[in-house]
Amino acid sequence: MDEQKDRGDRGPMDPTRKLLKVFGVKVTDYESKTDELLARWAAANESERATIQAEVLELSADLAHWLREISSHVLERQERVLTALR
Repeated sequence: MDEQKDRGDRGPMDPTRKLLKVFGVKVTDYESKTDELLARWAAANESERATIQAEVLELSADLAHWLREISSHVLERQERVLTALR
């Protein structure tokens, strides 16, 4: 009930809104986590830097995955619309 109230009268969350919500969370998490990792970088020793690089690589790969999901979703929609208009 609270979830529906937060969205007003739009009803259940459609796939586009759900995907955009997940992507938005992923982007803001990426920003905050990488800001923290960058702040640690200058004072880190060689071993800590390797750990930071590994964390950034993992975070970046996850963000890239969700960017591909968003892009794919939009491109599939465009293709459906353009095909229907032929």
